[in-house]
Amino acid sequence: MFGFMHEHRDVGGYMKAIDSLLPAFTIGGTLPSYLTKLYFLSTVIISPSVRGALGAVKQIEEASKTAVERRKQEIAAEKDKKHDILRKMLEINADRGEKINFTYQDVYVESHSSIFAGADTTAIAINSILYHLMRNPVAYENITAEIDAAVTDGTISMPVAYAAAIKLPYLKACINEGMRLHPSVGLTMPRVVPSEGATISGFHFAPGYRVGINAAVVQYDKDVFGPDADLFEPERWAQRDAARMEKAMLVFGAGARTCIGKNISLSEIYKVVPQLVRNFRMRLAEPAEEWRTRNYWFNKQTDIYVHVEERK
Repeated sequence: MFGFMHEHRDVGGYMKAIDSLLPAFTIGGTLPSYLTKLYFLSTVIISPSVRGALGAVKQIEEASKTAVERRKQEIAAEKDKKHDILRKMLEINADRGEKINFTYQDVYVESHSSIFAGADTTAIAINSILYHLMRNPVAYENITAEIDAAVTDGTISMPVAYAAAIKLPYLKACINEGMRLHPSVGLTMPRVVPSEGATISGFHFAPGYRVGINAAVVQYDKDVFGPDADLFEPERWAQRDAARMEKAMLVFGAGARTCIGKNISLSEIYKVVPQLVRNFRMRLAEPAEEWRTRNYWFNKQTDIYVHVEERK
């Protein structure tokens, strides 16, 4: 839609804009509420990069509106029968919008939000899975053998379908393990203590306090994941209590506030990872060097240099 893949570049500087705004958004979002407005105002005044990023974000908003209008015209002209997210939202707006207060403006807002919410987190997860596979040759060979065998016996086809990919146990274990070791969100997902207060793990919290759990802490719990919880070990998902481990996975949050994009993200991950492993041989260009990470809500990785060779 934006031309990133076609032009092989950051069209409009959108990705740079999001990266520039994340530190400000993260700090502002974690400050006490009485300081938030003052912080954002001073940041906009002081930081030229933030001011420029806000302009790029406005362009993303306009691009989202253009995409919605274009899709609406395509549907009206019956150009295709695709049941994508935009079609679904436009149908909800047309059929029940007034009843459930889902306006045409809401379609714009949801489309705009999806650009911010869904891209970085999924990319971080895929980076982690592939990075840890490349750093663990035995696991890389195991997953390659499983995918090759699944293609040969017809379990999966190319391009990979999500419904087929989830049937591969070692692939699933590697995906779980990659997301466990490096959850995409690196801060807590706070909740406000209700008016009656709350007792959590033997500690009492007064009403109005914010409490949260960091996935990067819980997912390293050795009582749950074993004494080697610091290591990339896909086999643990077959050897230990998988149900208990899955309960402790907070990659997408938990409960009523679970990430609404969870299913889309998992679908992308389960399609992309086996497709890449099947079609290409990947290895780290600098295997002795570790990646660098920068945690501003999204715990993004950098300095991952990879040699990629097409498999015959």
